[in-house]
Amino acid sequence: MRSVWLLVLLAAIVTPEPAAGEDAAASFIVRLFVTVCLPNAGQPEKVRAWAADQHLEVVTSPIALNVFVGAGRNGAAWTVPSSVGSFALSIRGSTEACAVWAKAAGPGDVEALFRKIVEGAAGPGVDVSVVKDARDRSRHGTIHTLIYSVSGTGTEKQLGGFLYTMQTAEHTGGPFQVSLQAGRFSTPY
Repeated sequence: MRSVWLLVLLAAIVTPEPAAGEDAAASFIVRLFVTVCLPNAGQPEKVRAWAADQHLEVVTSPIALNVFVGAGRNGAAWTVPSSVGSFALSIRGSTEACAVWAKAAGPGDVEALFRKIVEGAAGPGVDVSVVKDARDRSRHGTIHTLIYSVSGTGTEKQLGGFLYTMQTAEHTGGPFQVSLQAGRFSTPY
């Protein structure tokens, strides 16, 4: 079933080049998410292998690791070079979810692309539902958190599925403006 979800998600992917007027950093972060996190969700060893194959620089700063990895001992983070901005890839410490991060990227463009990918996965045998859609105030403006669960329907739903998370900040200035994450869950949502 995992391969079916992956194929459905990948079929919904937008073109690799930014559309007219689309933020290049938003397009880059979504392409990074599609390239690394979607095919390797729930498989942190494959994320590590991808980072090694790309010769990405390991993040060692305790402050940055706290942001990108968080609590837990199973995480890691890498910087991702790009001419369009500052990006990172990580494995979250406690959940081992694959995450990508942008210091600055157009929140509206990222949200539109993220929704298109995840909502495009819905269809026969695949249940897509919103787990959380919240907007909270912070010193960087509105923080939008959007979490989807994607799982099989019927008895397959009991096997668990995947959580896809987007978090955007209205303004730059914090440690990141955009984060996209993909991870497994083992109990139904």
